[in-house]
Amino acid sequence: MTELIGVAALAVGGYWIMQRVKRKMAEVEKTISRAAAKADPNGRGTKLVFDPDSGKYRPKS
Repeated sequence: MTELIGVAALAVGGYWIMQRVKRKMAEVEKTISRAAAKADPNGRGTKLVFDPDSGKYRPKS
């Protein structure tokens, strides 16, 4: 009988933990979505162009 109570307690605890993890994941996703909406719509910033003379990438002018 003690084993049955232990298994039931583990099942309830596991269910509770999974619900907390799901809630936290949704919160993080919402935060990331808000940050992405505020981000630069053109992507990562200025584009780079390869300069064959120096062999380096430079910001596009």
